[in-house]
Formats: sequence, structure tokens, C-alpha cells
Amino acid sequence: MRVSSLYNSTAMMTQLSRNGDRLSKLMEQMATQKRVNVPSDDPIAATRLVQINREQSALEQYKSNISRLRGPLSIQESHVKAVNNQLLALDDKLLSAANGHSQQDMAGYGAEIDSMIDSLVASLNAQNENGGYLFSGTNTDTKPVQWDEASGKYIYAGNDGTRETTVANGVNVTENTNIVGSFSTGDEELGMLNQLKALSTKMQDPNIAVESYQDEISSVLSQVKSTRDSVSGIFTDLGGRQNRLTMLEDAHTDVSMANELVVHDLADTDWATTSYEIQLYTNSIQVSNKAYSMISSLSLFSLM
Repeated sequence: MRVSSLYNSTAMMTQLSRNGDRLSKLMEQMATQKRVNVPSDDPIAATRLVQINREQSALEQYKSNISRLRGPLSIQESHVKAVNNQLLALDDKLLSAANGHSQQDMAGYGAEIDSMIDSLVASLNAQNENGGYLFSGTNTDTKPVQWDEASGKYIYAGNDGTRETTVANGVNVTENTNIVGSFSTGDEELGMLNQLKALSTKMQDPNIAVESYQDEISSVLSQVKSTRDSVSGIFTDLGGRQNRLTMLEDAHTDVSMANELVVHDLADTDWATTSYEIQLYTNSIQVSNKAYSMISSLSLFSLM
């Protein structure tokens, strides 16, 4: 087989081009500090990086949802705690009234209980910084507890809807709290408040004998204790939801940090290795150029 000078020239130029392309790629990796700049650099690593980036985006969204949800839950918790404290004070007041007093004393108790009812209603109608009602279900634009003049009772104007926020893959946490349900008796929403209101009205009526509503005081007292137990359960649930958010946020942070390490291993440039390869290919190009120059200068005429 005869090797022509054209073949030598083509082969040498091809090799020089390959070395140049590889050197250019290495220089790009040094400049960007990334080993994988395009999928063709490492298809397997590039696929894995796409998956990790998608997971990182999801984790950031989950953490953002957790951060947004933590504030409203904390506000709800503070108002539920206030309701619980008000119920404790109301319980003490009813216990004092149940011991039997004069009509004048009972009228004073009735007035105090009226004031406590107003405080409870104010807490149940609490609003967030945007003016939305906290305890009206999903109907946040409507005041949940309202006084109905026609029936002479408190009515619930909200709904039983719930809002949920996704805080992890397949994990949702309820945003709102149904505290009004704790004040229901049987089929009557806010029945406890209405019983309490009716009792306070009787206590302040000088024409109604104290003895006639002593049993009613005991009944309302029992209902107040039941409501307080239910509200305490809601308070515990709110604390549990916030603890769950904290644990999930910590888990997301740990996974995110682990992903960053994997991304570093997959995509970042190894300076020592890349520098060595740059020097290697630079030397190779220099040697190839010198060899090509020497081969190109050879001629049969020089041997004649």
C-alpha cells in the first residue's frame, strides 16, 4: 500500500483538529467552571442534572409554601389560645354564679357574661392583615359570627370549606381552622353562644327569679367545658401542624443540600484534572505541529 503525501497531510490535519476541539472544550470548562455545559459533554450526567434541577425546583416551591403557611397558622393559634383563655374565665364566672346570689349580684354576673360573649365573638371574627376572616371557612370575605335580629340569635355566615397547601410530594396541610364547630350544640350552629346569651339575659332581668334558672346555669357550664375541651384540641392540632411544617422544611433543606453536592460532583470542573488535560493537549498539538512540519519538508528530491 502506497502512502501518499496527501494522506499524511489529511490525517495530520484531522488529528490537529480533534486536539484543537478537545482543547477548546477544556478551555470552556475552565472558563465556566462546569464540566457539563451541553448534554453532549456527558449525556448520562446531563440527564441526571435535569432530574435534580426539577427536584430542586419542587423543593424550593414546597419551602416557599411552608413559609407562606406558617404565618397564618401562627396567627390562628394565637386567636384560638385567646378563645381558650376566655372560656376559662367564663367557666370561673359561671361557677361563681352557680353558688347562688341575690338578684342584684346575678345581674352583675349577667353583664360580665355579656361582655365575655362580645370578646368571644370578636375572637371568632378575627381577621388577618389583608382583612380576610380567619374562621369563616373558605368564605373569607364574610364575617363568620353575626347577630340575627329576626331570630335573636347568633348565626354562622361562613362555610365548612377547607383550603390545603402542598408542602411535600403527596403531602397537604390544611390552612384554615374550623373553631366555630366547637360552639355548636346538636344541630344548632353556635348553640353554646346562644344558650349563654339567653342565660345572661335572664340573669339581668329583675322579674325572673334566680332559682328559676339555676339548672340552666349548670347546663351552660357543662356546655362551656365541652367547648373548651374542643378548643383545646384545636389548639393542639394547630401546634401539630406547625411542628409538621418545621420537620418537613428541615427535611427539604437536607435533601436540597444533598442534591447540591451531587450537582457539584456531576457538573463542576475538576481544576487539577482539567489543567493537566489542557497541558497534555497543548503539548500534543505542539508535537503534532512539529511532526507535521518535519514530514511536510521531506521530499524524494532531497535524497537524490
